[in-house]
Amino acid sequence: MKNIVKFVIPFILVIAIPIVLFLQKSENEIQQIDRISKQVYNKFKPTGISISVIQDNEIIYEKSFGYKNIHNLEMLNHNDIFNIASCTKAFTAAAIGKLVQEGLLSWNDKIIDYVTDFKLADEYITKNLEIKDMLSHRTGLGTFYGDLLWYNTDYSNAEVIERMQYLPITKNFRSEFGYQNNMYLIAGEIIQNVTGQSWERFIQQNFFEPLEMNASRTSSDQFDGSESIAFPHLQDSAIAVHYFHAGKPAISIWSNARDLSNWTRMLLNNGKWKNNQILQPEIIETLTSAHTILPVSKSRKELGIHFRNYALGWNTFDYNGLEIISHDGSMPGFISNVTIVPEKNLSIVILNNGFDFYANDLLLYAIIDIITEKQTTDWVAYFLQKKSEYEDYQREQDSARLKQRTLGTATDADLKDFAGSYYDKMYGEASVHLENNDLHLILEPGKKVFSGKLEHWDYNNFKVQFKDPFLPFAIIRFDLNENGKPVGFKVDLPSNDFHFENLNFRKI
Repeated sequence: MKNIVKFVIPFILVIAIPIVLFLQKSENEIQQIDRISKQVYNKFKPTGISISVIQDNEIIYEKSFGYKNIHNLEMLNHNDIFNIASCTKAFTAAAIGKLVQEGLLSWNDKIIDYVTDFKLADEYITKNLEIKDMLSHRTGLGTFYGDLLWYNTDYSNAEVIERMQYLPITKNFRSEFGYQNNMYLIAGEIIQNVTGQSWERFIQQNFFEPLEMNASRTSSDQFDGSESIAFPHLQDSAIAVHYFHAGKPAISIWSNARDLSNWTRMLLNNGKWKNNQILQPEIIETLTSAHTILPVSKSRKELGIHFRNYALGWNTFDYNGLEIISHDGSMPGFISNVTIVPEKNLSIVILNNGFDFYANDLLLYAIIDIITEKQTTDWVAYFLQKKSEYEDYQREQDSARLKQRTLGTATDADLKDFAGSYYDKMYGEASVHLENNDLHLILEPGKKVFSGKLEHWDYNNFKVQFKDPFLPFAIIRFDLNENGKPVGFKVDLPSNDFHFENLNFRKI
């Protein structure tokens, strides 16, 4: 909100003029935000989207569109909570900051001093990895490496950490970025080992309760039946809520736009909420300062972005001459964004249960344009074009994949020879069994979703459509020994989120 001119003039008519102009200007901004929000919902048709815009410590816009559950046509409202996914990381990083503030940790402390069984494939990195490295994704591990260890598995945090030693090191330590959910899992273990409290309890006591985030939950397993839930959707169909066993400190928080507005207002107010100093200003400065340099893609340059960095639980970049501190979150069926713009005392929260990246990005840039009065791009046209280009690309990739199949071929071994137990040292066990002359595959750690019937594709390769609606079909490529017997398989499943190509199952 713009400041009212502070001259005291003894004429009511004169003083009324700037006030009226101020209100008209503010109303116009709000009308513009409302107009673009409606336009985005109508054009991109996410299942549901909830938006809060906060400026000068006030919520100036708050609205929800669409459905919390499309199957029974329940309408979304601002009390409904969403899985905010990786926006959780800012809370975990802040929790570490709280321990630094209390003198219980240092940003430069070694991980192995707190998690003694931590081990990576590189001994030097294992011994020298610091808390700040861990939180800023400069560990030597590739982006999303190891996510299959927590995604729909029953592995505990300890089991995930034990298996991380088998992940390949593909980045330069401390100089290259590799986005790591598992490192935030380890941050949660550090919090527990230092305080004696679980990560869940620490977040609840130190952030949710003092910030009056009463609807928020650290994970879906904390639901007590009183929650109003925005259900996740893929392709206009509601899917199951994800229940986490491991990885919670990276991705498991549920919240709504109203609760998250309290979180951002505290951050913009130098860590203070009402009369409570939650975080010291110097801790917030460290959390939101650049630690790892990120590349700027051509598409981002088109948006007027010149630099990008990763802080601690936040991304930072420039836009419209301003520093933007922001983070996205993504889980199947959910897309979230929490952004703060310190120079404008502005924050924006966008929660989406229709899995539409374009709607969230469009709203973020459009709202900043409106507040800064620098509207230079037709964001609706821009992102509709980007969405169309991506859909064309996806169809081309799908078509190319189908064309790779060689018809009229047969396996080099009997079906019964493919049956048996297989093992990948990082992921764990898989089983193939023959039933009614059909092969069936189960990746045991993720058997809830990673199982299905194998249909012959070509040669010694089989197609499987796993139960997870988020993923395309996979080709299971068996390799045979000199005697023509299957001895292992690889999983060919193109995904930007999960690295199946790193799995190498060998027959036991």
